[in-house]
Amino acid sequence: MTIAVPSVRLGSLYGLYFAVVALSIGWFGPFFQSLGFSAAEIGIAIGVLTASKIIAPYLWGTLGDLLPNRLRVVQIGIIGSTLAAGLLLLEVDFLGLCLVLALFGFFWNAIIAQFDTLTLDYLGKNHHRYSTIRVWGSIGFIAMMLASGWLFSDIEYGILPWLIIGGLTASVVISMTLPARENIHSSNHGDEGIRARLTNTSVLIFLVVASLNQLTHGPLNVFFTLYVQDHGYSPFQAGQLWALGVLAEVVLFFVLPRFILRLDLRVLLTVSLALGSIRWFLTGAYPDAVWLVIVLQLLHAFTFGAIHSVSIEFIRRWFPGNLAGRGMALYSGCVFGVGGSLGATLSGFAWESLGGSVTFLCAGLITGSTAILAWFGLKKARLGAQSF
Repeated sequence: MTIAVPSVRLGSLYGLYFAVVALSIGWFGPFFQSLGFSAAEIGIAIGVLTASKIIAPYLWGTLGDLLPNRLRVVQIGIIGSTLAAGLLLLEVDFLGLCLVLALFGFFWNAIIAQFDTLTLDYLGKNHHRYSTIRVWGSIGFIAMMLASGWLFSDIEYGILPWLIIGGLTASVVISMTLPARENIHSSNHGDEGIRARLTNTSVLIFLVVASLNQLTHGPLNVFFTLYVQDHGYSPFQAGQLWALGVLAEVVLFFVLPRFILRLDLRVLLTVSLALGSIRWFLTGAYPDAVWLVIVLQLLHAFTFGAIHSVSIEFIRRWFPGNLAGRGMALYSGCVFGVGGSLGATLSGFAWESLGGSVTFLCAGLITGSTAILAWFGLKKARLGAQSF
């Protein structure tokens, strides 16, 4: 039986998920600072949160590939995240904060990789429409970043955990209305298929490239709000800058599906990384040039949006059938787990010892080197137009 794609509900869940991402990325730094934690402690704590993506997504991905209905994994993840977020209301020391974020991350990281896989399952042969549904996540991010920026201009950061709990609770309700989508397991893929791909040079290089790109987003994801506030921007203006970057990403998500099947994705990936290098260099060098910071935020369309779309297509091509959940989980674990946690932790130490500007300059240097690796290392990575 063919199941109609529940686009509105999927889009709503993406919107709520990334609204919570906006709250965490945009305001965890100021929130934890208001609780008395140092920059290094904030970097380590958020590093713990992102480090949970190293193992958790693969565990949940394996479960999702084995269960007859992957939706159950998504629902368990949302419910567990909601309960864990409630612990943010407690007064804890640094170790307690790390433990709370580790528990939250364990469930939180069950959601997005399996939700992406579930969305592709619903879409079937129309997989190129993924961006038109995923774009609602970006819209949710923008709306929440603008609203929270306005809110935190007048209200203390202590309300942050309640906002996160509210968004997750709404997600639980919507997820319960999604129709079951039975997994289709093929007999020609399994653990041997995973091992074969993990020993493939193109797959390994791609994971390194994507992980390094995420690592260089560490200063942005952890400290950008504090960085611009230190240079005279208000919380509302900081929220507007975040929203502007994701608005550019929204435009790209609407446009890219028309071209993605005809593009050489290696070219798109390399150009996006080169633009990322420029973005970090100039963010570090000229934070007081408001017009330039605005232009640089528009590059988020490429440094995240384009690279994420290329990554999803890469995983779809290299991890078909019942490898899909584990493939997406491996991508999430390597990129957002290893890359994200190292980026958060290293940026925390660099921020405290070198300052914000130098930290962004270092990110620019790493991203430029990654662009070179992508161009020369991914010639055989099946990223050509309509490879298969």
